Amino acid sequence: MLITHVLRLTKWEWFKLRKRWMPWILLGIAVLLAQVGFWANYAAYHNDTVQEVFGGGSSSFSTTFERDDETLSLTMSCQDIVNDRMPPEFDQLTEEQKQIFLNDVEEFFGGGACDNFQAVDEFRKGFTLPDSITGAIGGFSAVGPLLIMVLAASVMGSEYGWGTLRNVLTRGTGRWQLLSAKLLLLLRLCSDVLIILAVLAVVSSFIAGVIPPSETGELADPGEWLDIVVEYLKIVYSLLPFIALSVFLTVLTSSTAVGIAVSIGYYLVEAILSPILNLNDTLSNVTDYLLVASVNTWNAAPLVEVEVNSVSGEQSSDALQAFLVILVYTAVLLAVSFWLFMRRDIAGARGD
Repeated sequence: MLITHVLRLTKWEWFKLRKRWMPWILLGIAVLLAQVGFWANYAAYHNDTVQEVFGGGSSSFSTTFERDDETLSLTMSCQDIVNDRMPPEFDQLTEEQKQIFLNDVEEFFGGGACDNFQAVDEFRKGFTLPDSITGAIGGFSAVGPLLIMVLAASVMGSEYGWGTLRNVLTRGTGRWQLLSAKLLLLLRLCSDVLIILAVLAVVSSFIAGVIPPSETGELADPGEWLDIVVEYLKIVYSLLPFIALSVFLTVLTSSTAVGIAVSIGYYLVEAILSPILNLNDTLSNVTDYLLVASVNTWNAAPLVEVEVNSVSGEQSSDALQAFLVILVYTAVLLAVSFWLFMRRDIAGARGD
């Protein structure tokens, strides 16, 4: 009976929310960013210039040789090195000069200058199934926390500003049922956004398959379709503490604006502070227990981990720790939010 009542309240909360501009604007931003990433992969796959911009292939190795009183200048980008494309001047070198040049290029490449280079096949994965779906869902982890914190503060705080929260509670709606309904709505919206991004990725992949310039290969490449489900569950879980953080701050301050500002401010401050802390061996351990750092570790962990030794074992350990840190943050923030919401007096309209 109580569960049915909470679900009914959740449906009513959605009925109210869907008439507002805020959720649709945030959804539009999420869709736009996902589609920009999709078509950037498509453009990079078919255009070398775009590929250098997005693939980290702009780094290049240059040198000169003297041959028959002529100076020959040779340049190879990371893209050229990976694709074994020699500069036209290479054929004019002597055998000894060719060997010197190849050794220098090998040293340049081995030194890590091209470590950030993204191969052509990786760009193709960005617009072919099933990797395009995984990429769209996983890409939401970059901007999703910010969007969901804005939405959570708006869902929770708008009624403080309008003064309608007090009216709802005085009509017999239980406080914990109302807060639970709002949290369930936010969880559902996170899920719905990821599903929408996945569906649009499928549609875009079909479009990319029928309008390609000299496209080769199948529309859907071999891949782990199960990864889509795993990635979906990972991203939803990683968004939970940000929902809890924004709701907590909004309940604490009874203000949408403060809830948005402080939650986003915390996110940005930690994102800046974590790399600085990592410069110190002692303080670097602190980052393992920070919220944003733990979420990043969780999202970066392999989708399915089966090995338990060496590097794989370390990754599994880091992922488990990140999972537990996220769980603790979420549980504590929600517990305090419920405690505050159950005991605090609800004032009239605040106007923000």
